[in-house]
Amino acid sequence: MKRWHQAALGALLAAAALLSGCGTPSVEVVRAKKEMAPFVYETEARMDAVHTMEIVPRVSGTILSAVPDIGTALQAGQLLIQIDASPYEAQRADLMGRVSSASAAPAAPVDDSMEASLLRQGIITRAEYNRLRARRGGAAVSAAAPATDEAARIAMQAVQQAINDCTILAPISGIIAQNYVADSKTAAAGKTALVIRQDSPVAATLQIPSDMDPILEKAKADKTLTVTISGAGGPWYGELKPQPNPEGDAYTVYRVQADNTDRGIEVGRTYPVRIDSGQKVEGYVIPATAFIKDDMVEVVNGDDLIDVRTVTVASTMGKNRLVIDGLSDGDRVVVHPTEALQLGTEVRVR
Repeated sequence: MKRWHQAALGALLAAAALLSGCGTPSVEVVRAKKEMAPFVYETEARMDAVHTMEIVPRVSGTILSAVPDIGTALQAGQLLIQIDASPYEAQRADLMGRVSSASAAPAAPVDDSMEASLLRQGIITRAEYNRLRARRGGAAVSAAAPATDEAARIAMQAVQQAINDCTILAPISGIIAQNYVADSKTAAAGKTALVIRQDSPVAATLQIPSDMDPILEKAKADKTLTVTISGAGGPWYGELKPQPNPEGDAYTVYRVQADNTDRGIEVGRTYPVRIDSGQKVEGYVIPATAFIKDDMVEVVNGDDLIDVRTVTVASTMGKNRLVIDGLSDGDRVVVHPTEALQLGTEVRVR
């Protein structure tokens, strides 16, 4: 009887142990192992025009001409906007009348006396000049030679320039990318009315870990670097241009530029971009399914608890990613993390 009780107790303890184990999730892991792998960077990037120009009127007024719609192709020198110049033409006519009246008026006598000479040189004041003239018994007259109406001349030039500015021609050939005056039909001085873009060349910006800068520089020197833009009608081959990184940030901004002479790349659309360095780098090749964020994975530590690691991904290699920082040899990386696996969760490795 005693023996039966002992057997039953053992069975209960075994069952309890088994049931307690059922609450511990099991995970599949891959052990991190450093190796040499090709550096290939793949991403998607928006392609934009390299050359754009804003059309900013210098004068304000009603637009009399038809304004080209977005997408309209145009040539340099083509009429873009004709602003109503009639207010400025009226000002010009008024100024011309004033200049004509001033020219028809008889010229004032010119004083060529010593006092006038001193006044013109700034040696004496107008009041002193008048006193000296009075002592000599002469009336104060113009102390300067007849002069043209300088103010009117300057004003005429300004008005004529405003009239010229009412006609706006296309400075470059291209396509209308933005139209800010289509509804109001009113131009405002200093405010952008149109934007012209050229569809060749095109470029996109992307970020690559700064640790890869020497690899890309070597690839350029060795002529092993290939930049490919994929899409219908492609592929297109481009050039990789690093942008200044004076702060030494963790990521360097690069510009991918393509000639797009066939206009096959549509400005504003996103295209797959592949940068193949033709070089190998040292890192850890981890399945893409292991990432809970673009730069984060979960690992099982020595106590069989979930830990979270922030890593630096150098490139995407098909279904894998190349990690160059944040992992160590032997780390057990969870292959298929789930929402149930939180920091500190106890797991069983299968």
